[in-house]
This record gives sequence, structure tokens and C-alpha cells, in this order.
Amino acid sequence: MHQAKRSGQAAAMPGGGGRAGRRQISIKQKLYLAFASIVAIILLLLALAYNNFTNMAQANELDKHSMQVLLAIDKLNADMLQAQVQARNYYLNGDPQAMAATRRELADLPASIARLQARVSDNPAQLARLRRVAGLVPQWIAQVVEPQMAQRQALGTQAGAADAIGQALQLKLGNPLVRSIYQALAEATAEENRLLAQRSLAARDMQHNMLLVLSAGGAVCVALALLVAWALTRSLTLPLGRLTEAVGQLAAGRRGARAEVLAADELGLVAQEFNRMAQAIEDNLAREQAAGEQLRGQVDLLLVVVSKAATGDLSGRVDGAGDDAIGRLGGGVASMLDSLRGLIDNVQRAGIQVTTSATEIAASARQQEATGIEQAQTSVEVLSTTREIAANTSALLATMREASAVADFTTSATAGAQQQLGRMDATMQHMVAATDSINAKLAALSDKASNINGVLTTITKVADQTNILSLNAAIEAEKAGEAGRGFSVVATEIRRLADQTSVSTWDIEQMLKEMQSAVSASVMGMDKFSEEIRRSVGEVRQVGEQLSGVMAQVQKLAPQFDAVLQGMQSQAVGAAQISSTMTQLNDATQQSVDSLKATSEAVHQLQYAAADLQASVANFAVAA
Repeated sequence: MHQAKRSGQAAAMPGGGGRAGRRQISIKQKLYLAFASIVAIILLLLALAYNNFTNMAQANELDKHSMQVLLAIDKLNADMLQAQVQARNYYLNGDPQAMAATRRELADLPASIARLQARVSDNPAQLARLRRVAGLVPQWIAQVVEPQMAQRQALGTQAGAADAIGQALQLKLGNPLVRSIYQALAEATAEENRLLAQRSLAARDMQHNMLLVLSAGGAVCVALALLVAWALTRSLTLPLGRLTEAVGQLAAGRRGARAEVLAADELGLVAQEFNRMAQAIEDNLAREQAAGEQLRGQVDLLLVVVSKAATGDLSGRVDGAGDDAIGRLGGGVASMLDSLRGLIDNVQRAGIQVTTSATEIAASARQQEATGIEQAQTSVEVLSTTREIAANTSALLATMREASAVADFTTSATAGAQQQLGRMDATMQHMVAATDSINAKLAALSDKASNINGVLTTITKVADQTNILSLNAAIEAEKAGEAGRGFSVVATEIRRLADQTSVSTWDIEQMLKEMQSAVSASVMGMDKFSEEIRRSVGEVRQVGEQLSGVMAQVQKLAPQFDAVLQGMQSQAVGAAQISSTMTQLNDATQQSVDSLKATSEAVHQLQYAAADLQASVANFAVAA
């Protein structure tokens, strides 16, 4: 069946190969071709754009040249006009400077014409016009300007010279040479403007053509990119979809699942390798299935023998040992069964002996366990009594230590309190002295304030007298009239200062009254404070005397506490030693009891194990 399936698949493979043979382009080549086509179109667009840009640049250069020619024509027109203006200026005033300026302007005309000819050297028609201008300008200078300037020079400064020149026919009607020159320059200007308009139209056409080329090229690039993307996506997703479908079928358990080879590219190679892998997997599964069937038969034979041994029947035999894993397993099982049979025989014989010995040991262990339990109970009672004595002694010792510590602390605290009271007494004495000093200073301050009141009274009287004097001075100044006006001002200022002095004196008097009332209140407060301090000093001295009596009584208790503490320490040491000894004895007794219990338990377990072993071994059948 497997051979037929493989032959059918082999027949299907050439069909896929034939289809792949029709498509011999790899994915890499497809990518290269796609991008190469896009790059070629872009390069073509760049070449066309470069050509258009070159043409537009040339057109811009020609436009620039035409503008330069127009500027040169305008410059020649300006020079001609300036020469005519300077000549007319000379005709009007006959100024030699105007004649010199006219000659300079006329001398510049050949250079302007030569520059303009150089500009239009590439245009024969324009060059012919300028050659005609170059011939007409010297004629105009020689036939018109020079004779008129000579005539004006000959007239000099006589009256009516300007009118005589102005009545000349050429000035009235205009010179045909000048008209010819201006006409030729106008034709040259019109020609250059025509060329500018023509180039502008050509540039507009080139811009339009360039826009069309870029738009069409961009559209072609976008269309080609979309086509390439679609083609690449189709050439990638279709084989990948078929390959994914085949992988899903193979994962679902279909052994005959194969991927269709659509092309000879990289994905086609992947599909071919996948088909080869699927075929190899199918072949390996077939070989493993055959080996599994053979292995299952050998295992079934071993399971029969092992099942019998599990039920206690060791008479089974294992046949068919070989070099493979099952053969070696069968040999091992046969050896194990032989060993088990010999072991079971030995265990059955030893079980009887173990049961007898365990019974004897159990009886002896029970007797020793009863004796050990009685001894342990006695030890426990003695140990509990000893521990109570030791605990009471320890508690009493701790209490005495605490009482001794309290007595020591009370003594030290009392001494410290007595010292603090002594320092407090001294401090209060200093405060009494300081209070007396403050009272004395406040009394002196009150006396000085009274003296200041006397001084202020004097100042007030002086201010009143000064005010009266200033009033009298003002009256006398009024009597003196104009001569006493200055003295009247001084009297007014003196009276104002006297008024200010009276006001300031009244303010100072009010402040002194407030200060005297504050000093009086302070003196009364300090008297009360001094009385309180003196009373506190008496109380502190009484507390110090009481603390001295308490400290004397506490110091008498310290030696008595020390004597009691030493006796309790000796008793505690003895009780601790007795408790330690009884604890050790109790531990030893408990260990003996535990050992006897463990021995008795081990003997019971040995009896149970011997009985179980005897019962278990009795189930085995070792006869062949």
C-alpha cells in the first residue's frame, strides 16, 4: 500500500515539475525585473526632464541676451538724446562748456554703437540695422551738428544768436538722418521684443510638454508599481497559501498531504522540500508502526510472566531472550525470578526463628518498662518539689535585689534633691537681692522723673515768657512800620518756636506721667514678688530638712538589706545545685524509660513484621 502511494506521488511530482518548467523565473529575478522597469521609466523621465530643462535654460539665456540688447539700444537712444540736449543747450546760451559736453556725448556714440553691434553679432538682420545706424550717425554729426555748432560759435554773444539758430529749417522740421537713426533703433527694439515673445511662447510650450511628460511618466510609474505589487503578491501569496494548506493537513494527521509546486522559484523549491519531508515522515511512521507491532508481541509475553509473579506465582519462565532492548529485559526478568525464588526460600526459614526470638524479647522488655516507669514517676515528684524551692528562692532573691536597688536609688535621689534644694535656696536669695536692687533703681527713676517735671515746668514758663516777648516785639515792629518788618518776621518765628516748645513740653509731661504710673505699678509688683520669693525660701528650707531626715533613715536600711541579700544568694545557689542534680537524674530516668518504650515498640513491630513476613512468604509458590 505504501509503495503504491509513493508511486502515485512520484507520478504527481513531474506534473508539478512541468508546470514549474514553464515558469523558470525566480522571485529574486522577478524583483530585479520589476524594479529595473520602474528605474528605467524613471531614468527616461529624468532624461526628458533634463532635455526640457536644458532647452528652457537656453531659452532663458537667449531672453537674457535680448534684454541686454534692449538695454544697449536704450543706452544708445539715451546717448543720442543726451547729445541733442547738450547741442540745443549750446545753441541757446553759446556756453563753451555746453559745447565741450556736446562733443563728449558725440564722442561716446561710436563706442555705444560698437557695443550694441557686438551684442547682436549672432543676428544678421539686427546687425544690418545697426550697421546702417553706424553709418548714419557720423553723417548726422558731420552734416548737421558740426555746421550748427560752427554757426553758433560764429554768432558768438551777439543779440539774437539763439533765435537765428532756432529759425534754422532743420531744427524746425527735424533732420531726416535723426529720424532714420531713431527708426532703425525702433525696428531693432521691435525685433528683439518679437524674439522675446516668440521665446516666451516656446518656453510656455516646453513647460506644458514637461508637465505632460512628468504627469504621464508618474502615472505609468504608479501603474507599473501597482502591477508589480499585484504580480509579486500573487506570485508569493498563492504558493504560500497552498504550502500553508498542506502544512495544516499534515498537522491534522493526513499523511498523504502534499504541497502543489506552482513555479520553479524559491517558493517552489520550498514546496518540493516540504513534499520530500512529508514523504520521509510517512516512511518513518510506517517503519515505526511495524517495529511497534513486533515490540508489542514481545512485551505481551513478558507481561504474562510478570502478572503471574505479581500474584505470587514465581514458576513462570521467560523465553525468547535476544540482543535488543526487549530481549535484554526478558533476560533480566528471568534472572530476577530466579533470585526471588531463592530469596523466598531463605525468608521462609528465617521467619520462624525471628518470631520465636521476638516473643521472648517482648516479655523481658515489658518487665523493664514497668520498673522504669515507677522510677521515673518518683524522680518527677522530687524534681517538681526542688524546682518549687528554687523558684521561690530566686523570686525572693530578685525581690531583695529590687528592694536594695530602690533603697540605693532613694538615697542617691534624696541626696540629689537636697543639693538641688540648696542651689534653689541660693538662687532665691540672689533673686531677693536682685528684687531689692530693682526696687531701689525704680525709686531712683521715679525721683528723676519728678526732677524732670520741675525742669519741664521751668521750660514751660520760659516758653510763655518768650511768647509774651515775641508778641511785644511784633507790636513794636508794627509801630516801626517798614523798618520793623524784618524784626516782625523774626518775632513771628520766635512765637512759633515758643508754641512748639509748649506743645513738646506738654507731650513730654504726659509721657513722664505715664512712666511714673508704670514705675509705681512695677514697684508694687516687685514688692509682691519679693514677698513670694521669701515665703518660697522658707518652704524650701523646710523641705530640705525633711529630706535630710528621710535620707538618714534610708541609709540605715542599706546594711540590713545587704545582709539579707547575701543569705538569700547562698540559699539560691544551693537550691539551684539541687535542682540541677534532680533534673539530670530525671533526664537519665526518662531516657531509660524512653529507651525501654522504644525497645518494647521495636519488639512489637518485630513481632508484627515477622508475622506479616511469614504470612506474605506463605503466598509464594516457588516450585517449578
